[in-house]
Amino acid sequence: MDTLSALLDAYPARGNLDVQCQWSGRWAHLHRAEEPGSVRFHAIVQGRVHLQLAGEPALALSAGDVVVLPCGDEHRLAARSDDWDAPPPRQTERSHAVLQWRTDGDVEPGLDMLCGRIDFGAGAVTLLAALPRLLCLPGTAGLPPAALAPLVALMRAEVQAAAPGARSVVGQLSSALFVLALRHWWQQSDAVHGVFGLLREPRLRPAAIAMLSRQHEPLAIEDLAASCHMSRASFLRLFQRVSDTSPARLLTQLRMDSAAARLRRGRENVGSVGAAVGFQSESAFIRAFARHKGLSPAAYRRAASMPGH
Repeated sequence: MDTLSALLDAYPARGNLDVQCQWSGRWAHLHRAEEPGSVRFHAIVQGRVHLQLAGEPALALSAGDVVVLPCGDEHRLAARSDDWDAPPPRQTERSHAVLQWRTDGDVEPGLDMLCGRIDFGAGAVTLLAALPRLLCLPGTAGLPPAALAPLVALMRAEVQAAAPGARSVVGQLSSALFVLALRHWWQQSDAVHGVFGLLREPRLRPAAIAMLSRQHEPLAIEDLAASCHMSRASFLRLFQRVSDTSPARLLTQLRMDSAAARLRRGRENVGSVGAAVGFQSESAFIRAFARHKGLSPAAYRRAASMPGH
């Protein structure tokens, strides 16, 4: 079973390529944090750039590299490793049919970079929080047959041509970049936790699938342990070690994220949303949601419907 695809199928997202940056000289640019559930990525087409994320080592990126920030954290980009305090790039924004084109007018810019988002929405906050703050997909990652560079080149060609359907094409390619970066981490990293760790651990995979696909059911710990053919005590020990949390806590987080996504869509009443994530009582769901999200379901829906959300 392709568990990574099954997981991503449960969290549909929309890719969007929104900015092309073509800058030269010394500069630094602060990238503000994204809304929860929004992933930011940068694909380097030409040149080099450095990325600084608070609490992490600075990262040097070259042509062909792709970097993904699963939680959309605030970060700083700079032309060189000692340019963090340099002024912002000298640029103008030119109109373009597909994205914002930010250029300093240099015929041969030192950096050509495509920037975009993958929007999962509020229903994927717990999923994305299980990922590292940075996912780096090097151009030398060995994707057969040299798949990464042609994919980025196709994105750039679609932007330049701006033919009918280009926005949709680059959006789909943006999602593909995210999946490739996620797969590279999934296959290479030893530190895989949360839902991803559970799915990669064969002994816990049945419980993880149940927690993702059967949120409307009670799902007692004994039932989850039985699905993995383990005793309750052994199940809890292994679950905590692999996921860094308890089954009850993770299941609550997944249910509240799923409820938040349903509320944002605005088509179900509060009672139906609660029932869909395992609550038989509307009042119990309202209390649980407010405790987890800091707002009642009705207030959360109103806030989510405001412009900019």
